[in-house]
Amino acid sequence: MTTSPWSLPVRALALLGWFIRQFIVTSVQVSALILTPGRQPQPGIVRVELDELSDAELTLLVAIITITPDTLVIAVDRQARTMFVHGMFVAGDAEAFRSSLLDTQARLVRGVRWRAPASRTGKEMP
Repeated sequence: MTTSPWSLPVRALALLGWFIRQFIVTSVQVSALILTPGRQPQPGIVRVELDELSDAELTLLVAIITITPDTLVIAVDRQARTMFVHGMFVAGDAEAFRSSLLDTQARLVRGVRWRAPASRTGKEMP
């Protein structure tokens, strides 16, 4: 990841574009669920380990997840660096849902930080 100050607006716009796409896709999924007779959601709750996030980054992450039509942040534990998220389409694959939430976190961090964050392994995140 580049650390040029000029890259921040581009990365922030990329995050915004990605979020708008996600919002549209999940809106269509929820609409299809409502309009299709007999179709039932397969909800679930997952625990997600958080990276070291500032208060502003955590607030933005919670907002992005909660604004998306099929997800809702239920609880955040800053001390344990975890959050619990409810999803309508977990469908027995909690790991895939958790992975998508971790991807959201990584995209947020890339989109709003000046410098490339270190992952938990100490290496720079992609």
